[in-house]
Amino acid sequence: MKKILTVASVCAIALASCNKDNVGPNSDLNAGLPNKPQATIPTDASGIITKTTLSADTVWKIDGVAFVKPGATLTIQPGTYITSGLTKAYNDQITGLTQNIKGVLVVPKTAKLIANGTAAAPIVFTSPNAANSRNPGDFGGVVLLGSATTNQAATKRIEGIPQPVGVDVTYGGTNAADNSGSLKYVRIEFAGYNLTADNEINGLTLGGVGTGTTLENIQVSWGKDDGFEFFGGTVNAKYLVALSNDDDDFDFDHGYTGTIQYALSLKDPNSTNSLSGGNSDSNGLESDNEGTAPYAQTPKTRPVLKNFTFLGIKDVTVAGTKLKFGNRWRRASEYDIQNSIIAGYATGAAFQDGATGTFTGNVVHAYTAAFSGATPTGNQTNVSTDATTYLKLAGAANIFYPTSSTFNPAVLRPLSTSPAYGNGTTTYSGAFHPTNPVWTAGWAQFAPKTY
Repeated sequence: MKKILTVASVCAIALASCNKDNVGPNSDLNAGLPNKPQATIPTDASGIITKTTLSADTVWKIDGVAFVKPGATLTIQPGTYITSGLTKAYNDQITGLTQNIKGVLVVPKTAKLIANGTAAAPIVFTSPNAANSRNPGDFGGVVLLGSATTNQAATKRIEGIPQPVGVDVTYGGTNAADNSGSLKYVRIEFAGYNLTADNEINGLTLGGVGTGTTLENIQVSWGKDDGFEFFGGTVNAKYLVALSNDDDDFDFDHGYTGTIQYALSLKDPNSTNSLSGGNSDSNGLESDNEGTAPYAQTPKTRPVLKNFTFLGIKDVTVAGTKLKFGNRWRRASEYDIQNSIIAGYATGAAFQDGATGTFTGNVVHAYTAAFSGATPTGNQTNVSTDATTYLKLAGAANIFYPTSSTFNPAVLRPLSTSPAYGNGTTTYSGAFHPTNPVWTAGWAQFAPKTY
């Protein structure tokens, strides 16, 4: 079933990274850190943070890896900036190699992080470098660990993090309602660190995080690995943005079973991209049950995703080289994705290794094939390499183009007359409501990064 692309879906094809958002006074992308006093977050010899509050009047630096004290709560005030400080050497217990790490905040089991910013004063984890010299990997990342269910051993050590004396860096348990704190209006920029193959720090890493945790209005941008990675757990989330990340924007593993609604994935033709066997391994979404056949561990990885928008790259050749799949469901992962948009990839969605589930109410554009490995029903699909023609056919000739000097996410809203609006009254596809104000306004950043 072929349909003309909607305004929301074709914006994927029009999107490029050489644009600026009307971000207003909160824009720090091109200005570096705010002009405030800087101080290192104090820790003990094991890296455990000895403060309980980080105030917005100071730019706080993390030397190496800093851990919230188990059983304690660290509160970060709205408008606070956190960046990386000194690099520290750690012996990696998996490989035996010495790794140099900087700027990683870890919230172990029983600890909590309260990082509630506002749209006018988001909390920002970012690069310490000056304007126009900020790069992926300048900051380490944020890691939340909880005691919610996974399909791994009773507890499993989170990847990418050294384990100091007196700090537990494992995740998982039996408490589905476990509470690791609250993150609202948070940006994590220029994060990520690849210790070894399949042993990385992501922008936001969530291991066994439970439903008692709040995740709302969070953006991960210009990351060196994945944007958001969920290792098991049950936590729900809404209003997430992944921009210009090297690997997958959203990654699910080890029995994650939460629900996420309203999320945006934007790929960047100028960013680096992860490789596997010499080919791109960068997806809008990747979901695995576990890494070893027969992938039979339970509970099965089964994210419930509603109102996502995955936007690839306008140029068909660049998209085919730099990207892999809009969605990649594999290794017996289960799925439930509804009312979402995938566009600007050679292949919209791939279903591999016995992945099964529900894929309905979605709008899928692809340059080569809408689907690989299965052809789910109940979706609107379009396969074409002629992006400009389909923009015009959709009545979208005057929307944002790569040559524009501004990017307003409002152009990603579907028209009330378009197929993406569903039944025309209550249901719509994609991350943004056709008429409501966009939820990225004020706090999210879409300014360009020159690589």
